[in-house]
Amino acid sequence: MNTHSSALHPGSYIGDLQVNAILGVGSNGITYLVTDPAIGTRFALKEYLPGRYVTRRDDGDVMANDEQAEQVFAAGLRAFLNEARIVAALEHPNVVRILRYFEAHGTAYFLMPYYQGQPLHHHLESQGVFDRDQARALMLPLMDALEYIHNEGVVHQDIKPANIYMREDGNPVLLDFGVAAAQGAPAHKLGSEGYAAPEQAEDEGNIGPWTDIYGLAATLYRCVTGRIPVAASRRQAALTAAEPDPLTAFPELAPAAQYGGLTDAVELGLRVQVSERPRDVGHWKQSFKSLDWHRTVVVRGDTGAYAKERREWLPLTLLVIFVIVMTGIGIFLLTDKSPDGPTVTPAASTVADSPGAATRVQQPSSEEKRRWQGALEADTVLGYRRFIEDFPESVYANQARTQLAVLDEKAWQELSAEDSVPAYEDYLDIFPDGIHQAEALQRIDAIRQAEAKKERERLERERLDKLAWEAANAERTVESFDRYITDWPAGMHIEEATRIRRLLKDQGDDDKAFQAALKLNTRDAFQAYIDAFPGGANIAAALQHIDDLTLRPGKVFKDCADCPDMIVIPAGAFWQGSDDTSPLATAIEKPRRLVTIDEPFAVSTHEITMAEWDRCFEDKGCTTKPTDNGWGRADRPVIMVSWNDAEEYVHWLNEKTGQSYRLPSESEWEYFARAGEESDWSGGDPATVCEYGNIAGAETGFRWQHSECSDRLALGTAPVGSFRANSFGVYDTTGNVSEWTSDCMNLSYLDAPVDGSAWGRGICSSHMTRGGSWVTGSREIRLPARFNLKNGDRNDFTGFRVVRIIEE
Repeated sequence: MNTHSSALHPGSYIGDLQVNAILGVGSNGITYLVTDPAIGTRFALKEYLPGRYVTRRDDGDVMANDEQAEQVFAAGLRAFLNEARIVAALEHPNVVRILRYFEAHGTAYFLMPYYQGQPLHHHLESQGVFDRDQARALMLPLMDALEYIHNEGVVHQDIKPANIYMREDGNPVLLDFGVAAAQGAPAHKLGSEGYAAPEQAEDEGNIGPWTDIYGLAATLYRCVTGRIPVAASRRQAALTAAEPDPLTAFPELAPAAQYGGLTDAVELGLRVQVSERPRDVGHWKQSFKSLDWHRTVVVRGDTGAYAKERREWLPLTLLVIFVIVMTGIGIFLLTDKSPDGPTVTPAASTVADSPGAATRVQQPSSEEKRRWQGALEADTVLGYRRFIEDFPESVYANQARTQLAVLDEKAWQELSAEDSVPAYEDYLDIFPDGIHQAEALQRIDAIRQAEAKKERERLERERLDKLAWEAANAERTVESFDRYITDWPAGMHIEEATRIRRLLKDQGDDDKAFQAALKLNTRDAFQAYIDAFPGGANIAAALQHIDDLTLRPGKVFKDCADCPDMIVIPAGAFWQGSDDTSPLATAIEKPRRLVTIDEPFAVSTHEITMAEWDRCFEDKGCTTKPTDNGWGRADRPVIMVSWNDAEEYVHWLNEKTGQSYRLPSESEWEYFARAGEESDWSGGDPATVCEYGNIAGAETGFRWQHSECSDRLALGTAPVGSFRANSFGVYDTTGNVSEWTSDCMNLSYLDAPVDGSAWGRGICSSHMTRGGSWVTGSREIRLPARFNLKNGDRNDFTGFRVVRIIEE
C-alpha cells in the first residue's frame, strides 16, 4: 500500500465519508478508499494535494507553505475543479464517472466509483504483451469512449497506459482528464512522451480528435509490441530532414496476416501528419471494422480455424466464378454475330478487342501478383477493394469481387446473428451497397420501433415511480416508505427510501438511548450510543460528554460541584531528592534516586480551600471547622487541619463521587511540583521563586528569609492561584501552606519506593509534609525540601491537596 505523510488517516472523515485506506499517491493528489456509512457503499475519493506546495495541519486542513506556493496551489485547485466539472458531465461505461465534487479541508475532492482492477501499465508489466483478442477487446471500447467525449467537445490529450484502468471484468476505463481540463495552458499541451501527437508540442498545434487517435494508436503499439513508440518530436524531425522514420513500422512487428485490420488501423493512427490521420474516431473505427469485420475468424479463431474456413468456402467461390464465366460466354454466343467472316471462338487466354480480332490477355506484373497475394493473406474487405481500385483490369479483379461477395455473406451471417442496431450498422458501414442492404435497413427500423416502445414504457414507469416517491416523501413516515419499498422494489429511489426509513425508525429510539447514556455517564455508554445512532440528533452532545470524560494529560475537570478542580498529570520519570553538590541540601533529602511513575494521575490544581473544606463540614464528612486566623475563608487555603483531618476530607470525596481520591505520595508530590524542573527552585532560579509562591521573602525581614526576592505579602496566606502555575498547570507548590502527604516519616530515602507509591514503613505516627509555607525561607522552599509533623498536629502554615487515580 502506498503511504503519504500528509494523507488523512484511516478512520478519519471527509464530510460524511469515512477514510478506509490509501489507494494511490501522486505528485498532485491522493486517492482514498472511502465508505459512505449511510448506505454502506465503498467509493474512490481523489483529493487535490500537491505535496511540494502545501502542508496538512493536525485538524486535517490544508495550508499553502508560502505566498508563492499559495498562488500555484490556487491555480491547480481551479484546474482540478474544472476537470471534475468536465468529467461529471460525461456518462459512458468506458469513461471514469465523477459522482460528485466538493471543497473541504481547504482543498477539493471528487468522488468516483471504486473499480476493482489495476492500471493498464501495471497489467502490461505483470502479464506481458497483448495478443490480437486482447488488443481488439481494448481498442473497440476505447474507440467508443473517445468518439463519445469528442462529440461532447472534450479532447483528452493524454491517452496512455497509465491513464487507462483495466477492471476485473476486462473492461477498460479512461481516466485522468487533467490535461483536457487545462485547455489554453501551454504547459499542459505536451501530453506524455511516446504517446503525445506531434501537434501537442507546437505552440499553435492543431489539437482535435486526431490527437487522441494518435495516443490510442500509440497505446495499442505498446500493448502489442511491448515497446513505447519513438517520441513524435524525433519522428517529426526525421520527416523534416527527409530521413527514414525512426519508429519501427507496426506491420513489421504485427503483420496483417496475424492481426488483421488492427495492423492498418494502428499504422493509420500513428501517421505524423495530421492530414494523413483519420479526422475523427468514427472514420477511424469504420476503417478498422472494414479491415477486420469477421470477428470469429480473424479475432477469436486460430490460424488452423482460419485455413479450415477458407477451404469450406472455396467450393462456393469456385461455383460463383464458374457461373459468372458461363453467363458471359452464353451472352456472347447469343448476341455476337460476324457476317463478314468465320466465327472466331477466343481461347481462354484471349479477349475480344474489336470485331473479327482478338489479343492475348496481358500477364499480371510482379507487383500485381505481390499485391494480390497480400490481399489474399490479409483476406479483408479493404484489402480487396484497394486491389480492385489499383488494378481494375487485373485478371484477379473478378476473383477479388467474388471474395468481397463471400465476405459480404459471412459478415451478414455473423452480424445478423447478433440482431442489434450496431451490428446492422456495422454491416452497412462495411458494405453500403451489400447484398443484404435492404434487409439490414428493415431490421434496424424494426429494432428501433421496439426500442421506442420500451422507452415509452420505461418513461411511464419512471413517472409512476416518481409520483410514488413524492407521496412517500411528503408523508415522510416509516409506513409511507414501507409502501414505496413494497410497491417499487427496484425503484429509482429504493436506496434513499431504505436509508430514510431506517433513520426515521432510529429517531424514535434516539432520545431514549441518549438518556440511558446520560444516566450511566461513562465513555463506553456514550460511544455505544454513537455506534448505534451514527446519524443521531444527540451525536454532538455525546461526543462532548466523551471528551469531558476522557482524562488526558493537561485536562482540567471536577467530579462534582463541590469537588476541587483537578488536572491530569502525565506518566514519567524524574530524579527525586538532592545530590551532594547542592549547598542547602540536608541528609533527609538523600540519597538522590530515579523514580518512575508508570500511569497518569490527577492532582488538585490548588491547595484545598476553606470553602471546599466547609462543604465537607456542612455535609458532616469533616468533623471540625478550623479557624482562618482572621485572614478570610473562601478561596484561602485551609489551615489548622491535621493529617487525620485531611484523611476525613479524602474519605468524604470518595463517598461523594465514587472515585479514588487520596493524599499524594511524596514522590507524586515532588513529580508534579517539579513539572520537569531539574534544579532545586521553582522556575529554575532562586531569584524567580517569588513569582511562583507566597514565601518568607525579603519583605518579611526574618532571619531565615529568602533574600533573593520578595512577594506581595509579609505575613499570612494568600488566596489560592494568586501566583504563577508551574509547567503542569499546578499552583502554589511552593509556599502558601505546607502540604500533607501519605508517606510515613523517614529521615532519608534509603530503601524508599522508586515506583511513585507512598512509603508505608517508618514512623507512621508522623507523616511527611512538602512545599514550605508563607513563613518559611530559602532552605525550606526548595523543591526537594522535606518536613514531618505528628498526625494530630494543627497549625496555620499546613494544609493539603489531593490526588485521584484515573481509571479509563
